[in-house]
Amino acid sequence: MGGLLATGLSRIKVPGYNGWAFIFFVEGAITVAYGGLACFFLPHTPGNAKFLTPAEQNIAVMRLRLDSHGAAGHSVENETFSWHWVKIAMLNWNTLLLSFNFFAIITPIYSYSLFLPTIISGMKYASVTANLLTVPPNALAVLTVLATGFASDKYKQRGSFMLAGLTLAAVGYIMLIATPNVHVQYGGTFLVAAGIFPCSPLVMGWLANNLAPHYVRATGTGAQIAFANLAAFVATFTYLTPDAPRYIQGHAINLGMIGLAMVLTGVLMWYNRFENRKRENGARDGRIAEAGAEGEWALGHRHPKFRYTL
Repeated sequence: MGGLLATGLSRIKVPGYNGWAFIFFVEGAITVAYGGLACFFLPHTPGNAKFLTPAEQNIAVMRLRLDSHGAAGHSVENETFSWHWVKIAMLNWNTLLLSFNFFAIITPIYSYSLFLPTIISGMKYASVTANLLTVPPNALAVLTVLATGFASDKYKQRGSFMLAGLTLAAVGYIMLIATPNVHVQYGGTFLVAAGIFPCSPLVMGWLANNLAPHYVRATGTGAQIAFANLAAFVATFTYLTPDAPRYIQGHAINLGMIGLAMVLTGVLMWYNRFENRKRENGARDGRIAEAGAEGEWALGHRHPKFRYTL
C-alpha cells in the first residue's frame, strides 16, 4: 500500500515543490498524528485496556504471567518503578545481543524500504512503474509476517524462524548481486522482503519473552528499539548514486548485516539453551537465597524457574 500511496503523492504538482516531497509531508504527518493519539489511547497495562471486557483483561494479565513462567510472581497491576528493574534489564545477555541483532536486521529493512523504488529503477523501469512494482514484494512480506508470527507463537520458537527468514533474505541479496538479469533481480526483491521483514517482530518478541517482570521488559525493549534505530544512519548511505544501476555495494552491506544477524541469533540460541539447562539442574537455585528481604519476585527473569525462549 505504501508504494501505491507514494506513487500518487509523487504526482502532485505544486510550484516550488517536487512531487517526491509530498511523500514525506503526508506520510510523516500521518505518523505524527497516530503517535500523538497513541499517548491517549494506548493502555499502560492490559488490565487498564478499556476496549477489553473485564474477563478479557483478566485473560490478558494471566497470559503475561504465563509468559513469565510464573517466575516473576508479582502482579503487574501492583508493580512500581525501581532502578533495580533497569539494572537487571540492561545486565542481560538477551538485551545486549538482541539489541545488536535488531540493529543488524533493521539496516536492510530500512534500506529496502527507502531505496526499493531506486533499486527497481536501476532495472530500467520508469520511476512511476518502479513505485508500483514495489507493491507485490511488500504484499508478500505482509503475508509472511503474519504466517511467521502465528507459527512462531504456536511452536514457542523465535531464533529458528529468524534463521530461516535471514537465510531467505540472504538468497535474495545474492540474486541481486550475482546477475544482471532484471527478472532474477526483481525475484530477489521478493525473497528479501519475505525473509527480512518477519525478523523485526520476531527479534522484538524474543526479547520481550526473555525479560520479566513488566518494568524490566519495558526497559529492555525500549533500549533495544532505541539502539536498533541507529541503523537508519547506516541504511541512508547504503545505496549511493555512483553505484547505480546495480548497487552492488549496497546489497553487499545488507548481506553482511544479515550474516551478522545469523551469527548473533545462533549464539543467543546456544546461550539460552545453556542457561535453561543450568536452571533445570539446580545450578541457579542459590539466587533465591540472594534475593533476601526483597523476595523472589525481585529476581524477575533471573529466577531459577524462569525459562528463556529459544
